[in-house]
Amino acid sequence: MSDDEDDYMSADILNGVSDQPVGIAKSRAHKRQLQIHSRFEETRETVRPKRPISHAEREKERRDEALAKPISQESKGFALMAKMGFKPGMTLGKQREDEIRITEPISVDIKGNRKGLGHEVEEVQERNDRVEAVMQKMKEQAAKHEELIDDYSKRRRQDANAKQLVKDIRACRKVCEELDHRMQKKIPDVAWFWRSYKIVQEESEAPKGYYRNRDAEKEEEYKYSNGLTAPVDPNYDVTMPTEDLEEALSSINTYLRDGHFYCIWCGANYCSPEDMAEHCPGNTRRSHHGDDDHE
Repeated sequence: MSDDEDDYMSADILNGVSDQPVGIAKSRAHKRQLQIHSRFEETRETVRPKRPISHAEREKERRDEALAKPISQESKGFALMAKMGFKPGMTLGKQREDEIRITEPISVDIKGNRKGLGHEVEEVQERNDRVEAVMQKMKEQAAKHEELIDDYSKRRRQDANAKQLVKDIRACRKVCEELDHRMQKKIPDVAWFWRSYKIVQEESEAPKGYYRNRDAEKEEEYKYSNGLTAPVDPNYDVTMPTEDLEEALSSINTYLRDGHFYCIWCGANYCSPEDMAEHCPGNTRRSHHGDDDHE
């Protein structure tokens, strides 16, 4: 290829190529190109071969054409009916009051397959039954989905309620221990009202020449903060049943209100029962925080 000839893959050649000439002509040559393309499209539409009409389609066209034509007035049947008083547009038979009569012939439905009579109706019924079954299944799935959403929301509320119960119980135990210490109490009225701590015992080394049994069971020891012996701490957490948490909170809350005139939700230590009744909204979380009450 010489240097004077343009490369057919160059940008100058590719930019001048268009898949289809459309739009307003920019030059005389472009206008001629558009006209040639338009005549080509018209010619292609006219010479495009049409799909041949089937025998059944031709019969249907002839049948519809024949049924669309009214009975010829020159036929013998029409002449006999005319002698009996029939005129075009009239109905056959005696006219009764408030009776709808037909003035056009009943259409002919030609059966073009080998299926039995009434099979089309049965197919339509089966199709409708399938649609109804699908709709019913969709409704059941939607109801199940809503039920799952409701269960999830309920579990979320229950978990939040359990966490709040545990939080209130721990706060009550801490306040109860502090107020009892102020009253010089050595042990609580109810064992679990104060928190107990597990005592970790250091392992002593066995004497030389003796074997120490590591598998021997050791009794766990718990003590209060003042060093006195205490029972095992219940360690209230969200894994406990909600009923047990509510019962424990009610018990320690009643003790704080009756014994120390203290409200855990007000965060105040009142002077007397009358002072508490006058200034405290109530003995539940709902009375203090509205909808935040435990369910």
